[in-house]
Amino acid sequence: MLRELRQPQGDPEVLAAQSREQYYKLKKKMQVLTLVIGGFGLVSAYVSYSPEVAASFGAGLLGSLVYIRMLGSSVDSLAEGAKGVMKGAVAQPRLLVPVVLVMIYNRWNGILVPEYGYMQLELIPMLVGFFTYKIATFFQAIDDAVNVVGGKTEV
Repeated sequence: MLRELRQPQGDPEVLAAQSREQYYKLKKKMQVLTLVIGGFGLVSAYVSYSPEVAASFGAGLLGSLVYIRMLGSSVDSLAEGAKGVMKGAVAQPRLLVPVVLVMIYNRWNGILVPEYGYMQLELIPMLVGFFTYKIATFFQAIDDAVNVVGGKTEV
């Protein structure tokens, strides 16, 4: 009897289509939320600190957007079944995004700053910009919790 209560009622194909649509909305919302929070952080860094800090934050924000996009692609590949799981498990290039950011920081400050006089990047603002997607995830979790407590559900 409990098992029957837990199972969703309705046509499985319709429920799958609704779930897929809800997933795509969530994915798009997370990307937009990351961009908005990152944009706010970028402007705040420029106003509060310096252009170097803002440029570093912006580089990290770009890494964050690439990471969340790759994460979405990885989750999309899970829909393909076992083939998608193997593809997702073998190729995890999104895990290299922070490594690439640190390499960019190192090469930028090691080559471009002394040779051509470009502005120097800073590592901490770059990493803070990268972790902007975590803030967006936190806001999304809070929004979902408030909707559940308030009794609102998306269809």
